[in-house]
Amino acid sequence: MSFLVELDRQAFPDNALDRLDPTPRSGLDQFSLDNARAMMWLSQLAYETAHRSKVENILSAWNLTLHAFVSNDPITGLPPDSACVVAAGGRGATIVSFSGTDPVKIRAWITDFRAAPSATGLHSGFQDAVETVWPTIKTVIANRPDSEQSLFFTGHSMGGALALIAAERAMRELNAKATAVYTFGGPRTGGSAFFDSYTPPLGNSTFRLVHGNDVVPTVPPALADGFRHVGRALQCPTDGRFDEQTTIMAPEENKPDFIESFFQNGLAELRSFTPAHLIDGVSQRLLDLPAGVLPGMVRDHVPKSYFRALSIPLR
Repeated sequence: MSFLVELDRQAFPDNALDRLDPTPRSGLDQFSLDNARAMMWLSQLAYETAHRSKVENILSAWNLTLHAFVSNDPITGLPPDSACVVAAGGRGATIVSFSGTDPVKIRAWITDFRAAPSATGLHSGFQDAVETVWPTIKTVIANRPDSEQSLFFTGHSMGGALALIAAERAMRELNAKATAVYTFGGPRTGGSAFFDSYTPPLGNSTFRLVHGNDVVPTVPPALADGFRHVGRALQCPTDGRFDEQTTIMAPEENKPDFIESFFQNGLAELRSFTPAHLIDGVSQRLLDLPAGVLPGMVRDHVPKSYFRALSIPLR
């Protein structure tokens, strides 16, 4: 993975998960900004699977126990050799986190959305990636202790798609309904059959966070082989913030749309050349400068943009 998705060890604060609430909620009021922030940290941790000792050290600081760890070579396209996964337990919950794709290689795997859906209506690359690690995840979920019965799935980018597939499979095969699923910049995962299977039990407890004109949630396009989003989307503007007033869409809304996002990004790019923006750009922390050279729809996608949108400072 590149510098765009990995963080130094000191960037992970020991108190990152202190406000995690594992208590299951009912009804439509299930979104928790504190839980979204905690899941963003767990999504980031899945990007660090090239460094097992680093992951173990961070989990220990968070008072979590590592239950499963799967790594592979850096992902260069779809399908990956296998999903990269960190499964951990503690603080009243079991959490399964999937790594996404390095934005440096984003063009290669977005173009792979030409792939036809599998026989079950899922993107075949995503389905195959989960299949490689499912025995490991299944064992973790089936054997989680009573003190870790709340169950969360999370992931950024492609990791969000894998989290959705795993959550649906856990419910269907293990009767283990996720307490909540949080994804960040995740793509569409499957067609109508997956939507129908997922939505009644998990639709209202699944939250898709979308920052600005992030290109990845717009693909595959809504009309391509009937791909649909599942769960409830929350979208903030480019350089905006998620907060308690952010609109939470209904599961039936298949947003964002590629064409709309493309034109919105074009307007944003034009505004970026104003003198005020250039002055702001000079004052950015060195950590953020490399991402600044990326196209807007990709820049909105990088993990650092989601940390910023969640008002999480990075050291």
